[in-house]
Amino acid sequence: MLKDEFFVTISGCSVQIIQNWHKIRNRVLFEVECKTVLKRLSQQAYQNNIKQYSQLLPTLSFDDSIVVQGLQKNGIFITTLEQLAIPYTSNLIKDTHQIIPSLLTSLPNHSSTYMIKASCEKLMEFSCIFEWGLQKRILQIAEQYIKLPVAYHGVYFRRDLANNVEKKTRLWHLDKEDRRMLKIIIYLNEVTPDIGPFQYIPKYLTDSIFQELRYNYSYVQEQRMQQVIPKTQWKSCYGSAGTVIFVDPACVFHRGKKPINSDRLTVFFDYTSRIPKHPYYCKSPFSPKQLSTLCDSLSQSQKECVFWRKS
Repeated sequence: MLKDEFFVTISGCSVQIIQNWHKIRNRVLFEVECKTVLKRLSQQAYQNNIKQYSQLLPTLSFDDSIVVQGLQKNGIFITTLEQLAIPYTSNLIKDTHQIIPSLLTSLPNHSSTYMIKASCEKLMEFSCIFEWGLQKRILQIAEQYIKLPVAYHGVYFRRDLANNVEKKTRLWHLDKEDRRMLKIIIYLNEVTPDIGPFQYIPKYLTDSIFQELRYNYSYVQEQRMQQVIPKTQWKSCYGSAGTVIFVDPACVFHRGKKPINSDRLTVFFDYTSRIPKHPYYCKSPFSPKQLSTLCDSLSQSQKECVFWRKS
């Protein structure tokens, strides 16, 4: 038994060392790419890519164009599953209802735990959730907003716990994977002021906040953000189950407010371009083998959104 425990300990230490090394490597690469000359060259290449791809962008329906316009103007657009009326949504709802009971009975493994995610293994049992994020209209909205071929980074099914923990995504931040990004957040229970609404600060204030904070893509405590922008400017997204939030987390400061009265249940879908600014921060929760299984029956165009990395 002691021998087994020894090897488990060594294995755990090895994983932690690798994770720490990846964090250090990613930060160094990020800092190097932020240098003035490299940053300018990268921006020029990005603009050229957008120009070259502009004629290939999909044509959207009037309703879907409204979503993109909202993202372009405000960095966010709020609707509902019913209003979106995507045919595959009934499959999504059915599968989420299958997962919720097991997620509600899962126990946090530490007092500092603030959310519990459904495992990839569980999500693979109910693949319609993953596949909803690859529906044609969703991908077309993402592509029209991002202006480049879209990379789909998968789905997160999460339960945010009603506790006093304030860390990571419960603090103010911007995402840094790409210049333009898209997250789609679906509320699976009613979200009121005391049930952890998604919060954001309007897009037009982002640049001034960035400068005032001398922001370096770390998490910002509530007290510090209040010194820069009053709470009256913070926006909260309330809604019933089925509320859908389209948001660009790279262009609006945002956080998930901590739930107080009860837990919040959500599904997150993540997208960037296929040539993201910081590809080393882009990752899927699923292993390559799991992705191959999930995508086995999907179309070639859908697979290209998932397997976007060049070999």
